Amino acid sequence: MTTEIDLTNLKWTKNVNHPDLEIYWAYQHNQIRYPFLVPEFNLHWKKGYDDDAQRPQQGDIVILRQRTKVTHLVKILDDKLGIEKNGDFPIFRRVQLLWMAREPWCSAPHQNNVFGFEVKLPRNGRIQDLATITKLANQFAPLGGMTAFHAQIIQALGLGK
Repeated sequence: MTTEIDLTNLKWTKNVNHPDLEIYWAYQHNQIRYPFLVPEFNLHWKKGYDDDAQRPQQGDIVILRQRTKVTHLVKILDDKLGIEKNGDFPIFRRVQLLWMAREPWCSAPHQNNVFGFEVKLPRNGRIQDLATITKLANQFAPLGGMTAFHAQIIQALGLGK
C-alpha cells in the first residue's frame, strides 16, 4: 500500500459490518488477500442490493466506515457484480486496498475527523455518493470543493508525502 494516493476518483462512502454479529470488524488484516502483491478483497452488499452495488464505476474510490471509524480506502477493480451462493451478503465487487487503518481498529480515525465535520451517515450498507452529502458540499465549497475535501482526507489518514 502506498502513502501517495490520487484521490481524483474518490466518490463514495459505505458503511460495512461483519455479517456474523459475534465478529466486531469486517475486512480485517488477516482477511485481505495479496494476489501479485496487490491487496484485494470482495466488498459485499446485502441480497437485493444489486442496483446499489452497480453504482460505483471501475476505478472509483470508496471510503469504508465501521462503527463510526474509517477503516479502509478501496478502489473498485471490476465493472460487474460477483455473486456468491451463500449468506445474506452474496453480492460483491472486487476492490483493491489503498489504505487500511492500523490495528486496533477501535483506535482508527473517527469519521468526523476524516470528513472534517460532524457527519451522520447512513449505516444501512448502501453506498453513498459523496456529491450528495449536502454538509460536505457546504463545508468544502468555499475552500475549493472536492479538491479541499481530498486534502482533508490526505491529512486525516496520513497519506501525504
